Amino acid sequence: MSMPDLARVGAFLEEVASEEILPFWRRIAQAVVTPKATALDPGDVVTTVDLAAERRLSRGLCALLPGSAAVGEEAAHADPRLLDALGGVGWCWLIDPLDGTRNFVEGNDRFGIMVALLRASEPCAAWIHLPARRQTFFAEEGAGAFLNGARFLAGAAEGAEGAEAPAGTIYTRFMPGEVGAEIEARAAGAYRPAQGAGSSCVDYPSVARGEKDFCIYYRMLPWDHAPGALIVREANGVVEHLDGTRYSAMSRSQVTIVARSRGVADRIRRVLSARDDG
Repeated sequence: MSMPDLARVGAFLEEVASEEILPFWRRIAQAVVTPKATALDPGDVVTTVDLAAERRLSRGLCALLPGSAAVGEEAAHADPRLLDALGGVGWCWLIDPLDGTRNFVEGNDRFGIMVALLRASEPCAAWIHLPARRQTFFAEEGAGAFLNGARFLAGAAEGAEGAEAPAGTIYTRFMPGEVGAEIEARAAGAYRPAQGAGSSCVDYPSVARGEKDFCIYYRMLPWDHAPGALIVREANGVVEHLDGTRYSAMSRSQVTIVARSRGVADRIRRVLSARDDG
């Protein structure tokens, strides 16, 4: 199988958002919101909008690439065995039909569709569509990152090492207590806190475009990170674990740095890896 028409994929995501998601934005009473609590995220929710969008995306994307598999967030939540497809040698669509569901329910615009096309667990192409903002981010491995068709590079102009502290967001919510406390202690005073979006579909593009310098994550659900990771990398950024290994869709939960450039990533790693020998 060869790659599908990547422009058609982007257009399809916009179509699904227009027909399955936006009609319910700020009209959430017309949808059904139900708990999707887990031990790590007891306040998580899912809506009929997530489910309808995922069904349509899964069918439509597999039709664009016959013989491919699809792994959606909601389907994998119901049957975790579906995640085995991510490590296969064939093509696999990784789908987050409505990233930022809580934002969507609350009526703000920090939500979107995230999709990555994987082969052997590595993304070859990725899309993030933010329907309320009319923005579609796209990246193809080795071909760059694009916003609404225009290429961009966030980390091309590297700041001096002695410049002001980098601005970023550290998400400690899903870290084990002792890990989060240690990360916060080491980072204190070494960065300028930037408000997080509460959704990967907004935070990853913010780093990719250089609107903030970095994010730190711990929980590595593949649909939350694989699409954005490729977009950040193709915009000249870095997505690596604290030990320096490269993030992949098969990565397990661990401290992970998403940075707009190599210089920022290395600077943050030095701060977070510093040892107190006193």
